[in-house]
Amino acid sequence: MRRHRPLAFVFLALMLGPVAGATAGERQALSSTNRAPYFVGNFNTCDFSQWRTFQGPQSSFKIVRKPKVEGRCAAAITIGPWAVDGLINSEADGATWYERLANYGTDGHGVWQHFSARFAHGFRATPGEWNIFAEWHDDKGWQKFPQISFEYANLLWTIRTPPDIKRGARISMRIIGGSATAPVRVHADGPFLRTGHWYDFLAHTVWSPDARTGLVEWWLDGKLIYSRHLATLYTRPDGTVSTVYFGEYNYRRHASWNSTIYFDGTRLGPTRASVQY
Repeated sequence: MRRHRPLAFVFLALMLGPVAGATAGERQALSSTNRAPYFVGNFNTCDFSQWRTFQGPQSSFKIVRKPKVEGRCAAAITIGPWAVDGLINSEADGATWYERLANYGTDGHGVWQHFSARFAHGFRATPGEWNIFAEWHDDKGWQKFPQISFEYANLLWTIRTPPDIKRGARISMRIIGGSATAPVRVHADGPFLRTGHWYDFLAHTVWSPDARTGLVEWWLDGKLIYSRHLATLYTRPDGTVSTVYFGEYNYRRHASWNSTIYFDGTRLGPTRASVQY
């Protein structure tokens, strides 16, 4: 799969105070407990103002009042064959909203994240691992090095299906890091996919190209699925280190059917307590 290139279109977010995306009530509650998250993208504004950047067909994005997990609203990303090239990739259908780079996506920093995702009834994954729904994507700095053919996202969640799809599709996490010219790739499979179920994702990541320092911990529906030190960023030939930013997606290899993924509750923060809902 190829990385998406610059925007098909952009919504400018309304910055709602010192905690990006939080409502007034949420900001007051968070400031009183000193557990403020870095970012809140839970759609409790019942619009898209919390998220900075959107890419893909405008018809892919919808605010919904149900199904939801918490607060007033959730949101959905729907794609179909009509969304081909939505992320500037002629082999794929896709749409995304994402945050821009911040300090918590750089070398030496840690971040907790919490979000919920629900795959609508009738959701079908394409064979392989190109069914991405959440991702920490790297920057474009690799493009100036001829010895790097491509850099894939450092951390993502996808629906991974074996060649024999009758064996079932699984929720899976993929981590890539280390030397950009010879990166190490790790997969961690979760349970078989259930449609119509709200999955609760909690993760803690320390960003580093050094496998002794980098860390990924992942809980799904309260169960620890993965915990390991490993490289979570790239080191490029000149010694510089990649950076990452977070987005939520419906991004798959091109297919003939429509599919919808719902999202709710997204928070990024410095501690586990700061991202709870």
